[in-house]
Amino acid sequence: MDAEHFDAAVNQWLHRQPDPISANYHILIKLWNSEVEMSQLTGANLPGWVIMNWQHRGLGLSARRALPVSSRVPHVARRLDVISGDLLHVQVQVVFAPEPDWRDAYPKNTLAPDLMPVLDAGHASVLSIFAERDHGDWRVLKAQQPPDDGPVSLLD
Repeated sequence: MDAEHFDAAVNQWLHRQPDPISANYHILIKLWNSEVEMSQLTGANLPGWVIMNWQHRGLGLSARRALPVSSRVPHVARRLDVISGDLLHVQVQVVFAPEPDWRDAYPKNTLAPDLMPVLDAGHASVLSIFAERDHGDWRVLKAQQPPDDGPVSLLD
């Protein structure tokens, strides 16, 4: 699938959640250190995103803030078009929760979000996607929704 279809699949999942009109979502993208250089991320102009460095666990991007589900189709795969390379492995985590649960997720003293208050509120749904981009073609290797981690179909 191309980047547009990947993003549309994430959007479909968001809209299948309970009461999507009054909810927000946050996206984290984890990348492999061996495939992406920090300079690729810092050199790319990615407004609205924060570069994360988990050292030995990989590099990544985090949305600066949660967005309303109704705002627009998420640009997950299309954001990653700025990263060159034939093969790219990603882990995408989408956190969906009612708008009031996001109040404490963005401390004023850091750009990095703290998603624990959102998860601890008990209303969040999480989608975890493991995917690869091979020469521009995206393939979902596994999609699951904790806590049961059963497979989730994104292509309904």
